[in-house]
Amino acid sequence: MSLDLDLKDRKILYQLDLDCRQTNSEIGKKVGLSKQVVDYRIKRFLRESIITRFATVIDTYKLGFSKYKIYLSLENANREIMAQLVEFLKAHPKTEWIATCSGKWDLIAGYFVKDVYEFNAALKELDEKFSQYMALRETTISLGVPHWRKEYLLNNKQPHEVILQGGQKSNYTLDSTDEEILKLLVNNARMPITEIAQRLKSTPRIINYRIKNLKKDKIILINRISLDLNKFNWIYCKALLKFKNVTNQRYNQFFQYCRSINNLTYVINSIGSWDLEMDFEIEDFNKFNTIMLEIRDRFSDIIKHYDFVIVMNEDKLDYYPGCYPQFE
Repeated sequence: MSLDLDLKDRKILYQLDLDCRQTNSEIGKKVGLSKQVVDYRIKRFLRESIITRFATVIDTYKLGFSKYKIYLSLENANREIMAQLVEFLKAHPKTEWIATCSGKWDLIAGYFVKDVYEFNAALKELDEKFSQYMALRETTISLGVPHWRKEYLLNNKQPHEVILQGGQKSNYTLDSTDEEILKLLVNNARMPITEIAQRLKSTPRIINYRIKNLKKDKIILINRISLDLNKFNWIYCKALLKFKNVTNQRYNQFFQYCRSINNLTYVINSIGSWDLEMDFEIEDFNKFNTIMLEIRDRFSDIIKHYDFVIVMNEDKLDYYPGCYPQFE
């Protein structure tokens, strides 16, 4: 990493990605620092925008949502039009992820919707305003999103632990208080219990009990961090794979191999124009290309082809519809 981060810094970041609701004292014991030093370093990470937010990941699939994505290649769209498109998508209540990219695709947008009719309605709204600028559009449905830790922070070699968001859709019912808790935590995962209770006019004991139940029911999956890779001079690459003649056994071998790649952060099964998305947080394009060539060599019997994009900016990332923004 080119940024001036020592081993203790990286250990703190790794612990925050494991569970950013840990107290500074708990982190300090694990990394061998006092809570005061941990507090100082975390404040520096925030001040220098190394950490861009503390996020609570919600299993929206259990709440009855599905995740659709669109990939847009634009034409005759100058920077002003691009900015208008991004702002339109950011403001849309159904979008959860907006990324501007370099490569075949100029923009990717993810949607949380209850069904295909909601998604179709959202596409019609988009087409009404921007269809004249769309040269190509592809759509996928994400079948589940495995969240993998940032093992590259410590150059860990052990296989990724798989924390699956989705896989099975259900209709878990939230009451209004649980929903407000989730909306607060999604972009403010380190918010103290006392502050949540104050905002919701409740008590810390009740809020703590509800959060424990949301974890037990696997509605709250993990609390982690987002990093500004530009601070490291790193890049965010996404590979889009199409399979052929793939058996369950061969796919499992492929998946287990992917678990050994510590720069991988997501491996997402999809229905649509491709079968799999692989997200990398990585030093440079050469390393990404080397890894992909190795994957293609090892699994040429099942990989038909792959494409890629470099994500230049994440303009929106919300793990729950209608969640509240980051608070200072």
